[in-house]
Amino acid sequence: MGLNFSAQLDSRMREYLRGRADEVLDDMQPLCRRCCAAAFLNQVCSELEMQASHAAQLLHNKESRGTDQVISSGYIMQYVEHKRKWKEKYFVMKASYLLECFETKEAAQRGARADSEIRLSGYILLNEVSAYREMLHQSWPALNGVADSHLEEQHMSFPTRHQLFLWHAYRPHLLLSFRTEDDSHTWAMLLADGVRCLNTVLFGRDSFEARVFLEAVRGYREQNGRYGICDLYLGSETEILSNLVMEDLCPVLQSQLIPHVRGPESKRKQTWLRMLGAMFDVVEGRVSERFQALVQDNVEQRQRLERAVRPDLSQILTSKKQLGHKLQASVGERVRDFCRAQVEPQLGPVWDAVAASVRDLLAETRTLLSQDVGDVINTVKSGGDNCSLPEVSSRLLEFPRHSIQLHRCYKKTNELEQYLGKVAPHFTFDGVHFLVQRAENIVQQLMEDAVYTFQHMLASMQPATGLPAETNQLLDNTRALVLKKFDSDSNAAGRQFVRDTLLELVLPYVLKNLDPVCKPELPAYEADVPVEDEGVIQIESIYKELVLHVVSEEIDKAMKVSSTRPEFSLYNESVDSLWGGEPQHSIAQHSNSTRSTSPTDSPALGTSEEHRDETGSTSPSGNGTTTGAM
Repeated sequence: MGLNFSAQLDSRMREYLRGRADEVLDDMQPLCRRCCAAAFLNQVCSELEMQASHAAQLLHNKESRGTDQVISSGYIMQYVEHKRKWKEKYFVMKASYLLECFETKEAAQRGARADSEIRLSGYILLNEVSAYREMLHQSWPALNGVADSHLEEQHMSFPTRHQLFLWHAYRPHLLLSFRTEDDSHTWAMLLADGVRCLNTVLFGRDSFEARVFLEAVRGYREQNGRYGICDLYLGSETEILSNLVMEDLCPVLQSQLIPHVRGPESKRKQTWLRMLGAMFDVVEGRVSERFQALVQDNVEQRQRLERAVRPDLSQILTSKKQLGHKLQASVGERVRDFCRAQVEPQLGPVWDAVAASVRDLLAETRTLLSQDVGDVINTVKSGGDNCSLPEVSSRLLEFPRHSIQLHRCYKKTNELEQYLGKVAPHFTFDGVHFLVQRAENIVQQLMEDAVYTFQHMLASMQPATGLPAETNQLLDNTRALVLKKFDSDSNAAGRQFVRDTLLELVLPYVLKNLDPVCKPELPAYEADVPVEDEGVIQIESIYKELVLHVVSEEIDKAMKVSSTRPEFSLYNESVDSLWGGEPQHSIAQHSNSTRSTSPTDSPALGTSEEHRDETGSTSPSGNGTTTGAM
């Protein structure tokens, strides 16, 4: 294979890449089956249990914009890599966050096919040359000198002073330059929204299939000594699987190919980046071809489990309980000793810092909500815009998707990101971006639900007489009630996020340190597993449940409150009967499952306060306020 190519790969390399993708998918299939069996047993048990959960106070807006709706468009200068020059192109952002690129505005308006389409999932948005250079250094150390010289060449030729960089580990990078600072600022927020929403799309699905898939991915990486969530989990199923293939492939490709990349130094990085993008396309194409077969296999297995497990559920649970007791006697104290020595001292400071950051984030969100609802009320009271009450309040529905305003709240995650970045090395944790994006999703979901609730309540409670005094009183009362509901839901969401964050940091850290010691002992118990249980009883799964239970106990001590079972978890194991009846926590909670903690069961963290709204009335925050919750 010649290495001076632009974007083409020879047939031998393509077959090699497809073969590596097949190897990963072949390894994933038995993992998916095991995870499906274990998850099915847990789901059946959950259906039989009475689980306390937070009853959401706010209404959930299930309506969504059409995916083809254009939310932004305009001319932007783009660096064209193969031509090594900047060119002005017309970009269109759809509501689906698909970014389309056209040669001209006229081409977009007449419905011509886009010159290129950019999927934003997996990208990292950077606004400084130094940050982009650092990402290149971390990603391809073999090309550090090349990266420097080539980037300096690009930097010196920037047509304006306002740049944005979209970096991806495997896809082509996007270098943009804007004529004005306002344009740069607006597009930066839109692009950040698109990256976040598409990165976390799988974690937004409250489904059995999503839990099984994500747990299988987790298990695959643990087999290779890689623990915890990371940026490879961002995107759809096929993107995540493609990332797994490339994670194993890249070290080999770098060592074998980069030394043989020919040409002037300034072009070597360009050649390698294009090679990497082309290879990723081949891998992703192969994964897409085979993924549906993987899905169908899981569907068929679940049907078999339905027929086999439910009739024998009592006996299966008895067998699992007996195995759990044996494991606890064997490795339980070892797990507890490690957690007491290595985890307990760390939890208090981490809890305090994360809770403080989340408190500030939700307090800012509440302030913004209060202000925007107040603007609607003032418009109606003053008779402005000559619009009816429903017409004015309906304008709020687009507000949670308005990047410029909500990014005022998202900026509050900077402190959270900085702190997590400091503690991540201790826990060998690589998922800081994931946790920050989850926090931003919570903000958006809470705001969407709050404004939808406000609009819905006004539409259903029209004043009887229509007199201004009655209308004004209705507006003030509705606003106070929505803020009270927001306080309840945001407190529950904040507590759940902090709990999940602690688990994401600590649980993989504990497993990574204990697996080499404990796992070699597990095969001794395989003989006790019933032969005809459809694989729902698994020694390794019970072992992970034990570790999860012990870690959860330590987190409970740090939080000083009773824990509640979340609605969605990658480690959603039903282990009440095994470990003493205490429900477990989430390790991969949905961005929209923040309503899983009951404010009546989980008191606020810190001093409970009352919110005084601008109308002068005082509204208790249910179980504690956002500003005093954490």
